[in-house]
Amino acid sequence: MSTYDRHAADYDATRGGVPRASAAADVVGRLLVPGSTVLDLATGTGIVAVELRRRGFHTVGIDVSDGMLRNAAGRLPGSVARAAAEAMPLRDGSIDAVVAIWLLHLLDAVAPTVREVTRVLAPGGLFVTTADKRAASRLSWGAVADDGTDADRAALLVRDCAAVGLDLVGAASFVGVGQAAPGRPDPVYPVLAFRRN
Repeated sequence: MSTYDRHAADYDATRGGVPRASAAADVVGRLLVPGSTVLDLATGTGIVAVELRRRGFHTVGIDVSDGMLRNAAGRLPGSVARAAAEAMPLRDGSIDAVVAIWLLHLLDAVAPTVREVTRVLAPGGLFVTTADKRAASRLSWGAVADDGTDADRAALLVRDCAAVGLDLVGAASFVGVGQAAPGRPDPVYPVLAFRRN
């Protein structure tokens, strides 16, 4: 059983809940084409995906955690599936947009997921993702950045995306409501948007 399976029941309540998901969906939604079909990659409990749906997007989700998917299935009935980010059960060029909120920092290597995102995106499709989650959290704590590499460092992500034909076309940020360390402000998370050429 994965960590995410064990924490699925209380995941949203301990990570900002609807206010955090709504803040993310507001910003992500402004970077997407209105009414588009969106794949929420690593959808977790589906809390961001359902907020995007409420904003008029046709949202589906995938995740590897059965516990998380049980929650997501309640929010997005018939619209979630178990699958890994680097092996999506979708046809080439079949989706308008892929969204990844709080995923890339968990990966040892971002490139396989970025290649797979490019494969499933339609020409002109968008990949919208959070970046530098760990760095944003450290900054909110007043900590100096460490010397290790994070999987979602923005410059490396831009490089990896460019290598597979995803061009940076937009950036924004949102406040990670409920993510602050005690006595610290909530972190501000960068969001990057890439277009498949």
